[in-house]
Amino acid sequence: MSAPLSPQVARLIGGETTVAGKIRALAAAGYPRAEIARILGKRYQHVRNVLEEPGKTKTAAQPEPEGLAEGDAGAFVHDRPKTYRLEVKNGTVTLPPEVLAALGVGPNGAIIADLGEDSFTLISTHEAIRQLQEWARPDVRPGVSMVDKLLAERRRDVEMEERESRDRRAWRPHDD
Repeated sequence: MSAPLSPQVARLIGGETTVAGKIRALAAAGYPRAEIARILGKRYQHVRNVLEEPGKTKTAAQPEPEGLAEGDAGAFVHDRPKTYRLEVKNGTVTLPPEVLAALGVGPNGAIIADLGEDSFTLISTHEAIRQLQEWARPDVRPGVSMVDKLLAERRRDVEMEERESRDRRAWRPHDD
C-alpha cells in the first residue's frame, strides 16, 4: 500500500486478507477502479482484472462492510478525506454516523444549515450560537445590559410612533 489509509477505507478493508478481497470490498462501497488502484498501490489493470473475474464480484446478498448500512453514503475519496458523497433519495439525505458525531448531534437532533451561492454548509447548533454571539459582540459592552438596551430602544420607537400619530392628527385639513 502506498499511502496511509483513511479510517473509512481501513474499516472497509479491515476484515479482508487478500488484495482481491480488498479490491472487491472497495468496489462494493462505490469506489471507482482508478481510486482503488491508487489506495492499494496496485495497477489499474490488476483492479480491473479482479473486478471482471466471473463469479468473484461481491454481491448485494453479502453483508455490507462495517460502518456502512443500507441508505448510508460512502465517503467520496480524493485529496480531502473528510468530504462525503451523499445521495438524495425521495428528497432525504442520510448523514453518515461520523458526521453526526462530529456535529455533536444524535439521530433526532438539529443542525443549522447555511445555503451559499454554490454550497450548502452544515454546522452544529453550538457553533451557530458561537457565531451569533460573535456577530452581536460589537454591541455588547461591559456593564451594559443587552435587555436594558433593547427595552430603551423599543421605548424610543414607541414614543416616536406616538409623536408621529399626534402630528398626523394635528395636521388634518379643516372642514369649512
